[in-house]
Amino acid sequence: MATLNKDVHLTAEFVTFLRAGFYGQILFEGALSRLESTLVPSTYLDTAHRAFDKIDVWINDLASELPIFSQGWESPETFDAIAAMSFMRDLKKDIVWLIPQVEVALRAQNLSQNREAVKLLVASLIRSASTRCSYVETLHSIFTKLKAQNLAQQVEFEIAGAKEYVQVTQVILDTFAATGVYDLDVCDKLRKEASLTPADFRAHMHDANILLNVYAKEFTYELAEIPREEADLWIAHKIPAVAAGYWRSYGFSPEEFLEWRRLGVNGAPLAANWRRANFSPEVAITWIKEGIPPVIATQWRSSGLEPPRVAALLKRGITDPAKAPRSNAGDVDQDSDEASEDYNE
Repeated sequence: MATLNKDVHLTAEFVTFLRAGFYGQILFEGALSRLESTLVPSTYLDTAHRAFDKIDVWINDLASELPIFSQGWESPETFDAIAAMSFMRDLKKDIVWLIPQVEVALRAQNLSQNREAVKLLVASLIRSASTRCSYVETLHSIFTKLKAQNLAQQVEFEIAGAKEYVQVTQVILDTFAATGVYDLDVCDKLRKEASLTPADFRAHMHDANILLNVYAKEFTYELAEIPREEADLWIAHKIPAVAAGYWRSYGFSPEEFLEWRRLGVNGAPLAANWRRANFSPEVAITWIKEGIPPVIATQWRSSGLEPPRVAALLKRGITDPAKAPRSNAGDVDQDSDEASEDYNE
C-alpha cells in the first residue's frame, strides 16, 4: 500500500475540509431558498463559488501528488497556500455567525409559529449532514486516486451512514417545503433532531482552527479558543487541546470524556447521540458493541432483551419489539428463538 507524502496528506485534509464546508454552505442556502427564507443575502455564496474554482484545481493536482502546502514551511509561502488559508478563514467566519443563530432557533418557545426558526433548523440539518457526507466521500476519492488504500478504507465505512442521513434530512426538507402549515408535533421532532447541529458546527470551527494553525509549533488551548478557566480543567486531566476542543463542542466535561474513552468511545458525536437518547455510557456501550444505533436501541430499550439478543433478532428481520417471539407466559421466548436460528443455519 502506498504511503502518502506528508505534504500531500496535509493538502488532502485541508482541501477536503474546504470543499465539504463550502458544499454544505451551498446546500444550506439552497434549502433556505426552497423554504422561501430571507435569512441570507443574495451575495451569500460569492465566496463559496470562488473557492470551488480553486478547490477543483487543487484536488485535480493532488491526483498527480502536487500539494499546495509544505510542512517544511513556517508559514504559507505560495499564492495557493495563502488563498486556501483565506478561504478557511471565510468559512470559519460563516460558521461562527451561524452557531448562535441556530441556538436561538432551538430555544424558540412556539417553534411551529416561528417560521424563520423552523426554516433555519431544517437548513442547518441539511448543511451538517451534507458537509459530513461530502467530507468522507471526497477524502475517500482522493486517497483512492493516490493509491493510499489503507487511508481510503479508514473513511470508506462511514460513507453509507453519511449518505443515509443525508436522505433523512432531505425527507425533512421535503416535508416542510410541501406544507404552508407547520405541525406542532412535527416541529417538536425537528427541534430534537436539530439539537446537535450547533455542536456539529462548533466541531467544524475547531477543525478550522486546527488547520489554520497547522504551522504552529504546538496546538494550544489558546489556539483552540478555549477560555483559560475551562482550559485549566482539561489540562488538570492531561487532555490535549485537540481532543478537548471536540468534546467541549458537544458539551462534555473532562470527566465525561474520560468515562467514554475508558469504555472505548473516542468520537464525541457518537457519545452525544447516545446521551441525547438518554443512555448512560455503560449502557450505551453494550448497544454500540452490537452495532445498533441509538434510534433502534431506544425502540428496544423496554423490551427486556439484552443487546446481543436484539442484534440477532434484527438480523432475522424482526424490527418491532412487539413482534419478538414470546412464550406462553408472555416473556420473550429466547430458547425457541435460538432453536429456530439453529434450524435456519
